[in-house]
Amino acid sequence: MDEHKAKTEKIAGIVMLIISVMSFGAVDGFSKMLVDTQSFGQIMLTRYLPSFLAVLLVAGPGGWKGLFATRSPSMQILRGLTPILVGGPMVFAVRYLPLAEATVILFAGPFLVVVFSGIMLGERVSASSWIGVAIGFLAVVVVARPGFDALSVYAVFPATAAVFYALLQLLSRQLGTRGEETRTTLAWTLLVGTLVSLPLAVLDWQTPTAWQWLWMAGLGFTFGVGQYFLAKAFALAPANVLAPFSYFQILSAVAFGLIVFHDIPDLWTVTGIVMIMGAGIYVFGRNTPAKG
Repeated sequence: MDEHKAKTEKIAGIVMLIISVMSFGAVDGFSKMLVDTQSFGQIMLTRYLPSFLAVLLVAGPGGWKGLFATRSPSMQILRGLTPILVGGPMVFAVRYLPLAEATVILFAGPFLVVVFSGIMLGERVSASSWIGVAIGFLAVVVVARPGFDALSVYAVFPATAAVFYALLQLLSRQLGTRGEETRTTLAWTLLVGTLVSLPLAVLDWQTPTAWQWLWMAGLGFTFGVGQYFLAKAFALAPANVLAPFSYFQILSAVAFGLIVFHDIPDLWTVTGIVMIMGAGIYVFGRNTPAKG
């Protein structure tokens, strides 16, 4: 691959990851809106089923066989399970924690991506990636600090999600480097999630109101967008380069919390966000080849 093409794909991957993680911030926001009135199974099913049906509709019956054609079925199933293991704990996290605080605790995940990308993917981790992610991780601590005293017991939920969030990103990269198509990875993820969440939703169904149906539609849409661009991003760029940009999900969570729940960011949150964005810009600059 020539230098210009590598640079273009890296930039495209970063942009797609930012779109993805900001969509996931909205996913957690919609989940927080629904968690007091809808069952856990319904919330999880709403994430998967609408997007799964949309993918099947776009592909058409004649394209379904090709849609699920994969050289790595076991890895696709494992990758399909990881969003459930991220989303499940986060549903409980946003029930007990403010949205921004739950999100920043989740973002121990990108730090783990860099730690394990060399082991699992054999990718060389540059010093700039280590520095950028370390700054981002410190920002997570800065933002989360005000909430730890009162709600530390609930931090276990986003912390658990962080481990599986890192695994999700690493598996996405592995599938991308094996040549798996983005739509195939998306289809498998949505299929696995639908099969797991459907019986849970049926066993504990709570009839939604008109407004709740609207929020569920928003949840399904943003989850589908996030999953698609996540798979696409890791097919284009190395995991350790993308990892610091995952912190942009915090911007989405803060905005959602401000608009919907009227949670005004304090000085700690603003400081952390500036640190996170600075880390992302630093890593991008250090990993972009100079012209000429």
